[in-house]
Amino acid sequence: MLSISEGANKNYLAKIVSLANLRKHSNADKLQVASVDFQNVIVGLEQKEGDICVFFPVECQIYVGFLAFLNAFRDKELNTDKEKSGFFEKNCRVRAVKLRGEKSMGFIIPLSNLLSFLGLSERDIFQFSVGTEFNMINDVEFVRKYEVYKPEPRTKNGKIEKRISRLVDGQFHFHIETENFRKNAYAIKPEDHISVTYKVHGTSAIFSRVLTKRKLNLFENLLSRLKINILNTEYDLLYSSRKVVKNEYETKEKSGFYSSDIWGQVKEEIKDLIPEGYTIYGEIIGYTKEGGFIQQGYDYGCQQGEHKLRVYRITSTNHAGQVLELSTEQIREFCQRVGLTPVHLFYDGKAADLYQHLDQNFHWNEEFIKQLEKDYNDKDCFMCKNSVPEEGIVIRKESLFSFDAYKLKSFRFMEWESSQLDNGVIDTESAN
Repeated sequence: MLSISEGANKNYLAKIVSLANLRKHSNADKLQVASVDFQNVIVGLEQKEGDICVFFPVECQIYVGFLAFLNAFRDKELNTDKEKSGFFEKNCRVRAVKLRGEKSMGFIIPLSNLLSFLGLSERDIFQFSVGTEFNMINDVEFVRKYEVYKPEPRTKNGKIEKRISRLVDGQFHFHIETENFRKNAYAIKPEDHISVTYKVHGTSAIFSRVLTKRKLNLFENLLSRLKINILNTEYDLLYSSRKVVKNEYETKEKSGFYSSDIWGQVKEEIKDLIPEGYTIYGEIIGYTKEGGFIQQGYDYGCQQGEHKLRVYRITSTNHAGQVLELSTEQIREFCQRVGLTPVHLFYDGKAADLYQHLDQNFHWNEEFIKQLEKDYNDKDCFMCKNSVPEEGIVIRKESLFSFDAYKLKSFRFMEWESSQLDNGVIDTESAN
């Protein structure tokens, strides 16, 4: 009944949880604070230790029918019972809020509410194991990432335009989704080699000089039809946003969210710096050439109309599609050699050596994440001239052929992000 659909964003899944470590709200007699995956969530006094509940993370969007069943909408007309109201807006979105001085980073409801909605009884609770994550219930998408922008399919004269991709299987790879460190804190062990880098708030970009399908001339097409082997691939530079390869097809791509193609601009600036087989992953920060912010308020020390590229990942892909990950140290050496700039590095080494005073035999993971939050969260962005909250950090666990990366966002940034969405500001990652 509960499942995770292919391509679902793991940071916006619902989760079956057992409440633990409940404490009284510091400034409200009728409220408590629960902790789920190191995230505080405000709940009512009716919740008890050990209660089985459903947790929904910040900036997810919950199925409208379920919120109507809960009478959770602020607008009574949207609820099943027109006499009752809640605090959800019609966009069905979970927000980061601070209530009387306490942070709340999600939404929790008793599992019994979900059972009632599904027409099940308390006897069916065995079907819902604690720790299960999901975005689908049967064939219904129950929860997903909230997005203001929903791109329309590209069309030509009202019809879907047929185009042939230049991509070769196994050569180009999009970004790996960076998961929430608060729900993955136990993935880092004291003996692991990690890096801690600053998470900049811009727009994602990929520049990849890999094998692509070569456009054949008439004679080559004829030879190909006669089953004569010809060279039909070549190294070419592909460039991409988080979701769209801008030059995947021979036809000119639309630039997407921005009036100018900022990814194309950076591609022209660095195209001679990328060797065959290498892919550069980075974040473009600052301004568009027209003078607008890439992300509202985040100037990163740029003059208006100026932008910067900050590199956080580099890979090398061979003819067979095998991918080699460059380590944090190798990324910095590569960038220094060719004239690129890596993301700001706070630490690179053994996890236990970052905070040597922590006892590895006594709640090390819990204390490790608390220390990271204390040192690297909820301050102003030190790279910006404007006063804006820092987004947070990325913790990367190193490996030769793969890596795991986790983001630790500051609560101030999540509040700011919620206010931007409240105002209808389009998320550039969703728009491109």
